Amino acid sequence: MMSNVLRCTILSTLFATSMVASVLAAPFQLPVAISTPSVNQINIASYGDSIHNADVRFTINEDGSVGDVEVVKSSGVSALDEALIEKISTWRFNPATDANGNPVASSKTEYIDFRN
Repeated sequence: MMSNVLRCTILSTLFATSMVASVLAAPFQLPVAISTPSVNQINIASYGDSIHNADVRFTINEDGSVGDVEVVKSSGVSALDEALIEKISTWRFNPATDANGNPVASSKTEYIDFRN
């Protein structure tokens, strides 16, 4: 019986510690865009009505550059998805910071509406 109580106490402590660590790891200040050239500059007229909206997830690195760009919901045209990845890879941000003001990597998902 004592070992079960001890085991539950240890597991509860580990769980609480991991919760605190995950909260502490979250950015204190969110990233701020400083250069995000419009995706409307991509020539979409040639694709006609075959394009849809897209969702793109990416990492904002500690230096404000963008990496790990991934289309999570396709526009419906692979060439347009590739152009979108190239365009978003050029974006720049003031990075997220932790509670001490140190830059930290963060992730973002951007909804792209090609119709507007």
